[in-house]
Amino acid sequence: MSTTVWLTQSAAWEHALAESPSQHAVVRVSRMIALCSLLSLVFVPEYAQGAGEPVAKSFVYAPVAGGFRVLDIVVLVLAVVHGLALVCSRDRQPRFPRKLGLLLAGFAIAIVISLAYGMERGGRNFFFDWRAMALGVAFYTIYRCWITTEAHIRAAILAFGLVAAVRATTLWLAYALGQGASLLGIRIPLFDGPSISALVFASLLGLSLSRVAFGGRQRWLWLLLSAGAMLLVALCFRRTYWAELAIGIALLALIARGHRARILALPLCMAATAFLVLGPSLGARLSSIDFTHSDPPYGEDNADHVGDVLDAWTQLRAAPLMGVGLGTSYPTWHIRNWKEESVMVHNAPLHVWLKYGLLGLGFYFAYHLHLFHCLHRQAKHAPPAGRIVVSAVLAYLAAQFIVTLGFTPWPYSAVQSTNLIAFLLAVAFISEPVCPCRAFPS
Repeated sequence: MSTTVWLTQSAAWEHALAESPSQHAVVRVSRMIALCSLLSLVFVPEYAQGAGEPVAKSFVYAPVAGGFRVLDIVVLVLAVVHGLALVCSRDRQPRFPRKLGLLLAGFAIAIVISLAYGMERGGRNFFFDWRAMALGVAFYTIYRCWITTEAHIRAAILAFGLVAAVRATTLWLAYALGQGASLLGIRIPLFDGPSISALVFASLLGLSLSRVAFGGRQRWLWLLLSAGAMLLVALCFRRTYWAELAIGIALLALIARGHRARILALPLCMAATAFLVLGPSLGARLSSIDFTHSDPPYGEDNADHVGDVLDAWTQLRAAPLMGVGLGTSYPTWHIRNWKEESVMVHNAPLHVWLKYGLLGLGFYFAYHLHLFHCLHRQAKHAPPAGRIVVSAVLAYLAAQFIVTLGFTPWPYSAVQSTNLIAFLLAVAFISEPVCPCRAFPS
């Protein structure tokens, strides 16, 4: 009897602790700090890209030992800790769709085969090409630990909104003070591709959530974030992300039946504003999208992008089954004035085929097609408010995939991109997501 009483009292005490408001407050604050810290890495440039003055890399990318960087070690350690926490947790956790997991496992097999083939051909630096993918899986494990319920989704979306708003504000302030980067003689706010792509998602997310926000204040906050991020993307003068944003908006309008006029109104206003700021140079840059001409004022790199694809195609014609393998480079002919050897292609399917062979290419397409199917189904069966969030994720990831079918590298070579993708998948694949707009108090 005494044992039963003791167990009952212990259970009651544990329940009281679990329901403690102060404990809940500590957990909520910890969650926001963790999510904001992780998401802020999306806007920390990993590679010094070619525009303007050279940019010093952040200390998080500083090499430590054995080819690992500070970021690699921290994220992997955190992933192991959070993975153990998920395994030991008695709560039922949302699971990643099984078929998607199997397709990822198939692509992992293609990586192993390509690695062995690259070793046989004398390759080096085998981890470079898929390092960001491995870290993306680690990021997903961490996010999954923090995002498991509807309330967590609200916190997660709010965290991304705060991080994106802070980054957009700093970019606007720097641009107003005459700072930023330079591209083709035009001063731009930012050149880093993954950061601009994250602003594309911020634009789509704010545009979506503004349609279901409770109260005028919340609606205007999301609209302001969307408008600011959208105009930044336009002023960055990079065609890849113009296309990504345009396709994302078109997909969002296609998904959101009955609200298309409201979705298209803000982008049209921001496009008109960009024309006023950039003047004729914006139209000239738009005309340079025609890759068959290399003589437009802002299309000097068209020939290099086409030549890059042609050099990769030459290699694939010689080795259509296995490609060149991991850790290897290949000689160039069409872009020899740009670089004599290349290790990647400005076209995602060709890059995957070249590095991971036909097996990898098959799994790559199968994974993405099934991913979009799963996201569409998730949005279809979610409550109306949750459908808004998943629809924004679907529009962004599908737009990103479509753009990489042209003259754009695949997004899985940058940790910033795989970090954001991991976050979006953790948010999307919850059983019943709800509207995160309530995270903003009335």
